[in-house]
Amino acid sequence: MTSTTINPIKRHRERCREVRAQMSDYLDDDLDGPSAKAIERHTRFCPNCRRMLENLRRTVSGLRSLRGQAIPVDEAGAQD
Repeated sequence: MTSTTINPIKRHRERCREVRAQMSDYLDDDLDGPSAKAIERHTRFCPNCRRMLENLRRTVSGLRSLRGQAIPVDEAGAQD
């Protein structure tokens, strides 16, 4: 009988990849309740994923704030 060794570091890295793949859906409220709770639980204990989620949240917020704003015309480029 062989025992399967579960490498906790490898398992954590795999979970990080899964969480990061779902971050945009999480911020858009496109995940079901259990999936959203799993993201919240993981980011509570994983500083790298928490930092990545916060950076993504700030980026999305900044981009959303640009909606409806006029795009400035570059006067130098307008002459071409």
